[in-house]
Amino acid sequence: MDSKIDQALPTTRRGFLQLGLMGTATLALGSTVATLTGCATPLERDSTFKFLKPDDRALFAALIPQVLNKSFPGDLSDKSAMRRMLLSLDDLIYTLQYNNRHQMRMMFDALAMAPIRMIAGASWADWEDMSPKQVNDFLIGWRDSSIQLKRMGYVSLTKLINISWYSQPESFASTGYPGPPVKIPTPVSPKLSSISSITTAEQS
Repeated sequence: MDSKIDQALPTTRRGFLQLGLMGTATLALGSTVATLTGCATPLERDSTFKFLKPDDRALFAALIPQVLNKSFPGDLSDKSAMRRMLLSLDDLIYTLQYNNRHQMRMMFDALAMAPIRMIAGASWADWEDMSPKQVNDFLIGWRDSSIQLKRMGYVSLTKLINISWYSQPESFASTGYPGPPVKIPTPVSPKLSSISSITTAEQS
C-alpha cells in the first residue's frame, strides 16, 4: 500500500501512542470488555513471545503484507519472514516504556473484538479471515481519518512494522545500509612492534 505517513505526528518511542483522554477511554473500554467476555486471548505459557498474544499476531500477520507491500517477504520464505517479523515486533514493543506498552495492549485487545473493530473501521471478520482489500481499506481509513486517534494508531502500527522489517539483515541492501559497523583493530607501527618484541625477549 502507499504508506504516506504524516511526519507531523509523533514518531519517537515516547510518542508512539500518546492518546487523548477520550481515545484512551475508548480503548480502555474495548480492552476491558474483551477481557471480561473472554474475547482477548491470553499469552501462552512458556511462549517465545513476551508481549504479543495470538490475537495480536493475527492482527500483524494481516497488516504486514499490506504495509510492506512488494518488500515482503523479500529473500525469505513467507513462513520464515512472518515468524521473524513477529518476533522482531515482540522484542521492539517490549522495549517501549510501560505506558506505551499499556496503551498498545488496550488497542490490540480492542481490535481483537469484532464490535469494537467495526466501530474502528475494520471488518467484523477475524483478521486472519479478512481479504487483502479489507485490511488495506482499514489502513487507508486510519491513515486518512479526520480523527487524530486513528491517524496516530496508523503511524504507530506502520512504524513498528517498518522498523522491524528494515532491521532484518536481508533488508539492508534495499535501504543502502551497509550493516553494523565492523571494529577495525588499530594498526601497530613497526617501531612499537620491535620494542614489544625486545621487551618480551628480555622478560624471557
